Amino acid sequence: MEPTPLDRIDKRILHALQDDARSVTTTELADAFEVSPSTVRNRIDHLERDGIITGYRATVDYGRAGFPLQVVIVGTADVVEREEVAAKACEVPNVVNVRELMFGENNLLVKAVGKTSGDLTRVAKALTELDVTVRKKILIKDEQFEPLTAFRPDTEQMVHDP
Repeated sequence: MEPTPLDRIDKRILHALQDDARSVTTTELADAFEVSPSTVRNRIDHLERDGIITGYRATVDYGRAGFPLQVVIVGTADVVEREEVAAKACEVPNVVNVRELMFGENNLLVKAVGKTSGDLTRVAKALTELDVTVRKKILIKDEQFEPLTAFRPDTEQMVHDP
């Protein structure tokens, strides 16, 4: 089923939820967008049903939570088995994110956190046991998140590919 195209209100809701899904209320959004709270709730329900909103997660500062080491492991998995390998990689202790890349030799990105370098070594070893060829390990200093600019209230048009 093809999702309904996003209009200005949908985009503003997405921006607000990406910015702070925990604190913002449907009443606050309704006031800001000059619609009713039930309209905002219905729009959110529709965005969830269409699979546009896929969940709500806390952004964790792993360093402050006792995991000062963060790494992105760039690896290669057999294309035919990549999806299954990615799902199994998510189950490896200390792995917090796995991304499947569509093309190229380096088709798997795994983010892991640890208290010691040994924690990260264990993750890399577990990945090799899943038949992932570890190509590179990149130590992360910090990361920042930002809502998509195309959803900002002052952006009337979505950014399109050329």
